[in-house]
Amino acid sequence: MKKPKGNFLSIGCGDHQIPLLSAAREKGLRVIGVDRISDAPGFSYCDIRIIESTKEYRKILLGLSKVLMIEPLMGVATRSFGDAVYTTAYLAKKYKLVGNSPESVSLYLSKKKIKSLLEERQVPVPPAVAIKWEKRESGRQKAVVPPLPVLVKPSNGSSKKGIRLIYTEKEFQQLSKGSVAESLLIEEFIHGKEVTVLGMVINSVFFPISLTDKITTKEPPFLEVAHIAPSQFFHMIGELKMICQAIVNATGLTNGAFLAEFKITDRGDCYVMEAAPEVGGEYIADFLLKHHYFYNYFKDLMALYLGEKVEPKLLTKSKEAGSISAIVFQVPPIGKSTVPELKPFPLGSLESIFFEKTFHQMGEKLQFDLGNSQRIRAIGVHSKGENQNREAWIASIQERLQLEKASV
Repeated sequence: MKKPKGNFLSIGCGDHQIPLLSAAREKGLRVIGVDRISDAPGFSYCDIRIIESTKEYRKILLGLSKVLMIEPLMGVATRSFGDAVYTTAYLAKKYKLVGNSPESVSLYLSKKKIKSLLEERQVPVPPAVAIKWEKRESGRQKAVVPPLPVLVKPSNGSSKKGIRLIYTEKEFQQLSKGSVAESLLIEEFIHGKEVTVLGMVINSVFFPISLTDKITTKEPPFLEVAHIAPSQFFHMIGELKMICQAIVNATGLTNGAFLAEFKITDRGDCYVMEAAPEVGGEYIADFLLKHHYFYNYFKDLMALYLGEKVEPKLLTKSKEAGSISAIVFQVPPIGKSTVPELKPFPLGSLESIFFEKTFHQMGEKLQFDLGNSQRIRAIGVHSKGENQNREAWIASIQERLQLEKASV
């Protein structure tokens, strides 16, 4: 197949962007990278560097106008989230490239707004808890306490920052005072098991590619502990796909990456916990799918952004029948801690490691409630064992990761 000639624009050049940059390079494209950090690792894959914040879409547009492009700009994409996704949509519109509209993407910038929209469209999300007031005999108002616990999270937060559970009437009364509550999402706490759906939107149609199980800590802010392939919930994929399509319809997405996270209750009810026009992090697309299914997600994503025909299918058959793979994170203990000396991970007889990354060095200070950024390291583990209890297996890996306990 003849390779396209032209330029590709990457909004962001951090570590997570490298698989996308590599896919552009493999296509033979000239790569233009944007990042505010001058020595961002992804810049080594770029022919041209634009040193600018990924949220400054107008400044990036100005910077592009100064770049001599003999061949056309063929595509623009990002592996990042939030403002970078909006910048990508803005530039795709300006250059008439494949992507989502800025108007559609902007709906996802506020969790409160997107949740309100999905509720209006009857997409199953955790029921919102509105703060209602009643007058007391003294004439003062008091907040009506809903069934507890309730989940509280920032309207514009990310990476599990600021998530907490309210267990007592006193805590709820304190929460309801002042204007702080206006910037928060307060919702019923849903019990259930979690899954992640990763796919693509092509001409306004959602195509699921992977379904993986997710395990989190039992305490807020519910740090992500593991992502596991294959999922136990493939029998639910029809309903999950239908809900994802409803989200796509409600927000007007047309082309690009899409990620949704769900909780599935014991009764089989599905609730949307998160949804975004993003690839997502957590090493699912770049390492878990590549290892367990031999699937290159970014090759298809690049083809989509270049306007080529893409026909993604749901991944169900692993490269090795009966095997299981997972990205597992070492999390710090609750409270404040110091990163210990990290020793090599001890493998079981049927296990192998396909990925490993350390986020913090020995002696660094960590604080559990600051979210996913406080996790210590990640490993990708593959096991040939059949029919094993996955939660027990993940617990075993966590236990082995924690052999050298972080000091409190």
